[in-house]
This record gives sequence, structure tokens and C-alpha cells, in this order.
Amino acid sequence: MRTILAFGAVLLTATAVSGQQQRDPNSRGGGQCADNVYNCADTPNPLPEAQTVWLEEMTWMDVRDAVAAGKTTVIIPTGGMEPNGPWLVTGKHNYVLRANCDAIARTLGNALCAPIVKLVPEGSIDPPSGHMTSPGTMSLRQETFEAMLTDIAHSLKMHGFENIIFIGDSGGNQGGQRTVAETLNARFGNEAMVGHVQSYYDYGSVGRYMATRGLEGGEGDGLHDDPVITLNMFYTDPSSVRYDERVAAGLAEINGVSIADRVASLDLAREIVAFRAGATAEAIQETIANGGTLPQPQRQGGAGRGGRGRAGGAGGQRPAPDPRTMGGGQCSANEYNCSDTPNPLPEATTPWLEEMTWMDVRDAIAAGKTTAIISTGGMEPNGPWLVTGKHNYVLRANCPAIARNLGNAICAPVLEYVPEGNIERQSGHMASAGTISLRQETFEAVLTDAAMSLKQHGFENIVFIGDSGGNQSGQEAVAERLNAAWGSEAGAHHIGEYYRRPANAPNVLQDQGVVSGESDGLHDSAGITMNMMVDDINSVRWAERVKTDQATINGVSIANLERSLELGRMLSEARAQWTSDLIRERIAARR
Repeated sequence: MRTILAFGAVLLTATAVSGQQQRDPNSRGGGQCADNVYNCADTPNPLPEAQTVWLEEMTWMDVRDAVAAGKTTVIIPTGGMEPNGPWLVTGKHNYVLRANCDAIARTLGNALCAPIVKLVPEGSIDPPSGHMTSPGTMSLRQETFEAMLTDIAHSLKMHGFENIIFIGDSGGNQGGQRTVAETLNARFGNEAMVGHVQSYYDYGSVGRYMATRGLEGGEGDGLHDDPVITLNMFYTDPSSVRYDERVAAGLAEINGVSIADRVASLDLAREIVAFRAGATAEAIQETIANGGTLPQPQRQGGAGRGGRGRAGGAGGQRPAPDPRTMGGGQCSANEYNCSDTPNPLPEATTPWLEEMTWMDVRDAIAAGKTTAIISTGGMEPNGPWLVTGKHNYVLRANCPAIARNLGNAICAPVLEYVPEGNIERQSGHMASAGTISLRQETFEAVLTDAAMSLKQHGFENIVFIGDSGGNQSGQEAVAERLNAAWGSEAGAHHIGEYYRRPANAPNVLQDQGVVSGESDGLHDSAGITMNMMVDDINSVRWAERVKTDQATINGVSIANLERSLELGRMLSEARAQWTSDLIRERIAARR
């Protein structure tokens, strides 16, 4: 296959339009309207209507057209990174929301989902309290969390969303969401409605409903886990509850309920998701009709509230604190809540913290995996073919490759929200639909809290890599401040060369005989397209482009899937190699 690639100082950065040019008010998509008609605000979308409800999986044109067609409700879901007993991964709430937000949006029919906010308040970071006493937990200070929610909601309002809804899958998220919703609702007036839907978090009603469907647990296992939340996660990904390993070990049970029958478990999981979607969609409609957040409902009990099961002990009385307690429950209630209990499952093979149990993280650190990578992506326009979550897809391919190359590293969840321009009096990418921006101070606060959380658990080196230009200065500033504060306790390292290829690094596509053609004038390139494809070919709308004879960029054909994926993997591995080499150098320089 003869391919053509534009290459330059930035290996994978999409073709940039000179910042010296006068900005055309009709320009969108990350480029200049004068350079390509697909950068113009009113150009029709060249691809079929997107079928996803996730903003991250849509192009800027998809978002523009969805809002114009009446999809003016957007849901901001918040999850968390916390311990959940020996079976469930730390990203439990994020897996639940992946199923539920999708179902809620489709039930409403006029709604979309913003990317899940994966970092939330989980307890004091230093000294640690709450879930922060367990490895793998990542916490935000309350003010950081509320600032991030504010910026996300404000960004979405600027793109024409009329109803902005917060749903939180964890108890600690509820107060901040309510506060931000009430503040913004008063601030926006008639321009947009912001509401917090507390009843989404009513796990008690889910448990009661599922009892009528035959799902009734026995005595609680005393873990931060229960059948409802396990099955809700199972719907998204059985590996998130370590299904195969548990079945093989004869451990596929929680609170007396077996999940070993895959078909029966999936049937129950579908019922849980459908019930939660229907109930929440109704509550969202009531919130919109009310013009804002409904009065706080009286808290009701029931199995499965917040996924905590009966970890609190008999009669709801918590026993005296035990220093060995970890995992989200009490050591006295179940040995799997004790800090020194061996992991009952095989060693985790994933490099992603979100895909590990708290025991997996504990054991990985003990085995020498003491480098943690915090990768930052973004939500921005990228021409007509690439989805707004471009940088996040690239990082989902590249961070694991870096971690494997290092051999002693793990990847924190990709930080999908970053600075993309001024939010009001829009500038930069904020001019294009689907962009979500953080203020610089919010971004740096999130980086700081994430890094401090990881350091608290024993990670000795915290590495920042950013896949977008606007992320670099904040990462560098935070790394400098953390190093000054930590001294010899731990190191923070900003690797700017991840984003900007070093002079001595290979130019993979050129070395493979790929030569550039004329630029299409889009915020896109063959290199970044192929890198995204390694994670998910749908992120570049590959099938639709091939079907409509649009599978080229800057003269490069991506129609040959096998070859494009091969080149994408080579690009990813090359970035991993030079980034890993630099990480090793920076760590050695601090010793």
C-alpha cells in the first residue's frame, strides 16, 4: 500500500492552522474555514448521523447537529476511584455509569452523556481518611470537585444545552453536585437549567424492585459490594467484577447470590439497568419541569445503597476503627477487608488502576510497581472524521504501552477534561460544539489532587504526560510545585517530549516509506488517526468513511485496516519507547 503522511516537529499533532491568521468567525472544527469547507460552521456533516449518546464518541459536527435536532439535555455523570472488596475493581462506579448513563439518555430520547467524571471526593488525602486509607483510591478536595463540575457544566451551556443534569453513583458526590447545580441555576437564570438528580443514587429502591424479580440476597458478606452493583457492573464488562477468575476459583458469589450463570446474571443485569434508566429519566423530567433540583428526598434504607452492602455491621453501628481495615469495609466484618489478607484472585495483568481491585494495587506496589502515570487528554473538535475525545483514545493506546515498556508502572485513569480555551467569551476550541474546557486553575488543582493521592499510597514517581498542547504548561507547573513540597519523599515528572517528538526519535511513518501529500487543512493527520485506531477504529469513523469513500487524510488512505492498525501500533510503541527512556532518565536524575 502506498501511503502519504505529513510529518513535522510534532509527530502526531494534527495539522495546525497558523495562529497568526485572522480568525474567521465562521471557523469551527479546529481549523480555518478558508482552508477547508469542513472547518465552516454551517457545512453539512459528510457522515451519517452518529448513533452514540456519548459526546466523546461524536465529532464536533455530530454534536452540532444533535443539539440542532433537539438533543438539548446533557447528563454529567460522576463516579469514583475507591476500594470495593476483593472482587470489584476500583473504578466500580465508572463501570456502572457507563451502562446507566447510556440507558438513561436513550430512554429520554433527547439527551447526551458527557464523559464520566472519574475522580471525586473519597476522603482527606493527607492525612488519609475514608476510602483514601486503601490503595488505589484517588480523591479530589471538595473545592476541586466543585470547580470541575462548574467548568464542565458552563462549557456545555455555552454550546446550547438547555438542561444540564448531574447524576452521581457514589454518596460523597451528592452534596457537591447539589451545591454546584443550585449555584449555576441561579447564575444562568433563563439561559439554561442545571439540576442535581439525587434519586439516581437511591440504591434502596433498586434493591426492593429487584427483590420482586427474584434477586434477594442472604446474610451480608460485610464487603463494600452487593449483588445489585455487581450485576450493574457486569452489564458493562464482566471483567470489572473479575468474573472469569471468580468462576474458576469457585468464588462467584456475593451476599449469598451466585453470579456464576452468565446468561441468568446478564438477564438480571439488564433489568437493573432498565429500572434505573426508567426511574432516573422520570426524575430528570420532573427536575426540568421544576426548573431545578428537587427537594432532597428522605433517605431510605435497603440492601445495596451505594454498593456498600452491610459493611457497617449489625444494627448499623460501626465498630471501633481498626488500623488493619481496608477495602471499604471493616476488618472485623470480613477478612478480605484486612490490610494483610492475601489476594484470593490471580495477579492482575492490566496496567490500568481503574481495572484493578484495591488488593491488586496493594500487591503491585509491593512488587515494585511504584511509578504512576497520569495522562491528560481533552474534549475538542478534530475535523469531520475524528471524535471529540481524540486525545483520550490516543492515550488509552499509549499509556499501557509506556507502562509495559517501563515494567514497573501503572496508568491512572485518563484525565479527559483539560483547558481548551476560555469558556465564556469563547476562545480556542471552545468555539466548536462538543468542546469542554477547564479553567487553568481547575486543571492544576485536579492534577495536584490526583498526584497527591497516588503518592499517599506509596507511588514514588508520578509522571505527567499530555496528548494536547494546552496541557503542557499546567503539568509542568504542578510537577515543579509538588517536587518542592515533597523533597526526597517522591518525584513528580512532566514529560513534555511525549507530546513533542525529540529530535533523535524515529519518524516511524517516514521510515516506513510514507511520504506526505498536500495538507487537507484539518485538525487531523494520518499519524494521530492511526494511533486512535489502535484503541478503537470507530473513533475515526472508519467504517462509515470506507463505505462513503472518505477514508483518506492528507492524501493518506486508511482503508486497508490491517496495514493502518500495524502502522498505528508502530507509532504507539515508538512514542512509548522514547517516553519511557525519558522517564527513566528523569527518575535517575532525582536520585
